Amino acid sequence: MNGQPNNISTKENPVGRFMVAVGAIIELRSTGKILVNRRSSDLDWQPNEWEIVYGRLDQFEGSEDGLKREVKEETGIEDLKIVSILTTWHIFRGTEKSAKNELIGITFYCRTKTEIIKLSKEHSSYRWVTPQEALDLVSVEGIKRDIKKFLEV
Repeated sequence: MNGQPNNISTKENPVGRFMVAVGAIIELRSTGKILVNRRSSDLDWQPNEWEIVYGRLDQFEGSEDGLKREVKEETGIEDLKIVSILTTWHIFRGTEKSAKNELIGITFYCRTKTEIIKLSKEHSSYRWVTPQEALDLVSVEGIKRDIKKFLEV
């Protein structure tokens, strides 16, 4: 080695800089339907698009803790049960390839008994729908991929 500790980024040993995100396909236990939320029209990234719950982890936060926090913030759901990891993914929010918009993500399959959702300001409405209905509502390919993975479970 070049005398540098392993955790230091150098030209020879570049350390990646990116954000880590989590997503949740949340199934309502009583019906088997999944939750989709419509993004608010005033958001700069994908306004008015239907999506599942997504959010970024805080520094030093574990993926499951961050997932539960994001779900609670965006939906009010507190009885979230994480069933399994569905998939992992890598995207750039926008066309610029930089650390400020590079995301590495994990999407989880989750369940809840909570039917009435308390939306945050990030979303304007929600629906409990079948996975096929979700595929019809969602237009973002990465989100469709996550829903298709759920259909394989």
